[in-house]
Amino acid sequence: MKEQMQRLWQQARGLWEKTNRTQKIFIGAAAGAAVVLIAVLVIWATTPDYGPLFTQLDEQSAGQITAKLKEMKIPYKLEDNGRTILVPRKNIDELRVTLASQGLPTGGVVGFETFDEPKFGESETERQARYLRALQGELTRTIESIPEVDKARVHIVLPEPSIFEEKQKEATAAVWLQLKPGKKLQPEQVEGLVRLVANSVEGLKPQNVTILDTNGNILTDKYVQDEESMQVRNLTELQQKYRQSFEEEMEQSIQSMLDRILGQGKSVVRVRAELDFDKVEINQVEHGKKKVVISEQKTSEISQGTGGAQGPVGTPGNVAGGITNQFPQGGGTTSSEKTSVIRNYEPDRREEKRQVSPGGIKKLSVAVVVDGEISNEMQQAIEDTVRNAAGIDPDRGDQISVVAIPFNTKYLDEVKAAMAREEQRQRLLTYGGIALGVLAAAGILIYILRSRKKEEGVVEEELLPVQELAAVEEFMPTEETPTQKLSSEEKEKLMRKEQVEKLARQNPADVAQLLKTWLMEE
Repeated sequence: MKEQMQRLWQQARGLWEKTNRTQKIFIGAAAGAAVVLIAVLVIWATTPDYGPLFTQLDEQSAGQITAKLKEMKIPYKLEDNGRTILVPRKNIDELRVTLASQGLPTGGVVGFETFDEPKFGESETERQARYLRALQGELTRTIESIPEVDKARVHIVLPEPSIFEEKQKEATAAVWLQLKPGKKLQPEQVEGLVRLVANSVEGLKPQNVTILDTNGNILTDKYVQDEESMQVRNLTELQQKYRQSFEEEMEQSIQSMLDRILGQGKSVVRVRAELDFDKVEINQVEHGKKKVVISEQKTSEISQGTGGAQGPVGTPGNVAGGITNQFPQGGGTTSSEKTSVIRNYEPDRREEKRQVSPGGIKKLSVAVVVDGEISNEMQQAIEDTVRNAAGIDPDRGDQISVVAIPFNTKYLDEVKAAMAREEQRQRLLTYGGIALGVLAAAGILIYILRSRKKEEGVVEEELLPVQELAAVEEFMPTEETPTQKLSSEEKEKLMRKEQVEKLARQNPADVAQLLKTWLMEE
């Protein structure tokens, strides 16, 4: 192992000695950059990655959380003037669960966790006050969870109960909101907040809830009224949405048809509809010809008397049911019987009860504008087609209008020209970037080739003296020749050879220059 290390060290040292000054500077700079990069990577790997544990904290909550982190020996950092707490990312989820189980962060308010610790000797008044404070805190936390809300405060007033109902005061509530920069509450959100507060407090009516922002603007005046007004407003908004949906659907239907006929962008369609939102209930009764007896009453009357009448008096058919008179033939006692019948008739009937749903069309107006000039026949054909497609009813008062007017496309042309210029600029930037990349790659390639060529020239110059010495040695006897067999002349040549070799080892550059001079003279 040690020999291999020495061999590698010798090879590296040999390579280092063969490099020129420029190469040595480049290698040194690369080695320094590598050392710096390794140091940065080591520091980055050993430094924990911090992430936000909680943001937008108040001072009280931030103090409670940092104290808990110190107790748990968790490293942390503070940012945003102490409102943001950073901890190692690997611990964020675990810390949030742990702190949440302990009721942190509290948001600077006290909630129902105050009842976790019973207080002995507490009066009913103190308990009621503590309950009211906890209720305000819970509502504050809920309201601050809305994305648009930064901070909130809730104040609830519960009057003392009175034994006289007419003197009992109503509960009231006020909500103060600090919205995030650039945020605004929608009417539905304001109404939702009112409902939240009103339904959380016993006996609190929505009209007794006031919401205001940091500028003192009351947000509930425009949206919260009594119960009846809120229902009317909600119904009106629903009707408007239904009308707009109906108009948009009809416009798209007619527009798609005209685009297939005239071409894309060659026509504009607008529809105005008046809808009937009245709820109508119809009761219809039909009587037939058949009579039905619904009641019948019979009356019978018998009378007796004396008299000498010899014949019947009156007309027997005048009384319903008939009258029977019996007279004795020889005079004396008389008797009579009277019967009457009263019948009540009612014709048969059919009763129908219908309920007309709201949303029917009261009046429909359609306007169509066509780009350019068209013939009268074409205009009439478009009008007839749109009339049938929209279901225009003249008896209902519906109207339709088809006109041909050249569209003003100046702005559209300017937009298209601007888009074309921007597209051309992006194309030039792209091509320019590609060209610069190619030029840079070519420059780097040329530089590498030139550097290699210079290195090859230096190597040839360094190897030339050795090659020339090898040429000289060919004309000299070898060292293996025994000294005792050499003559005095050969010994002298051998001595000169050794001197030349020694001189070549000590001053190779001078010897190489000398050999070049000899060769040039020959």
